[in-house]
Amino acid sequence: MLKKIIVSLIILSTSLSCGIKVSAEDFNQIEKLFSLRTAITDQGIMLPEKIKSVQGNDVRTLERIFEMETSVLTTIEAYFRILMIAVSTKSETNPETIKILNGWLEFIESQCGFDINYLNEALKETSNPDVIEQINIAKRNSENLAEIVEKSVKENNNLIGKTIE
Repeated sequence: MLKKIIVSLIILSTSLSCGIKVSAEDFNQIEKLFSLRTAITDQGIMLPEKIKSVQGNDVRTLERIFEMETSVLTTIEAYFRILMIAVSTKSETNPETIKILNGWLEFIESQCGFDINYLNEALKETSNPDVIEQINIAKRNSENLAEIVEKSVKENNNLIGKTIE
């Protein structure tokens, strides 16, 4: 429900304040970010119990996954806030605004690359099936985020190409 409200607010703000006609399809990646945020949160809820059930380096690996995903959630939330500010201003969407949004997205994508590299190395260092499962979930989340971010940059760039109909 919250994601529908935020997407609707973004669409309405963009339409009213920027003079740009947009539709829900223009913000498809935002909905995907909401879904991914939920998946990451779900994994984060399980991780403390998983951490208690492992030993040695596996403890640190799961703690690191928890830290990474906390950081990712914070970054996603910050992007949502930046996006809301960008589309709620009373001026036309301009290339500078899009540059700021895309800069943040490029930062997120860069972090995904570092996280994926770490997770690939962590996979080599464990044989515990529970830890391997958590690593693979986190890796899938990072890969999905990188894909969403790439498409979001394209969607953001499309905003400045839109005209009033």
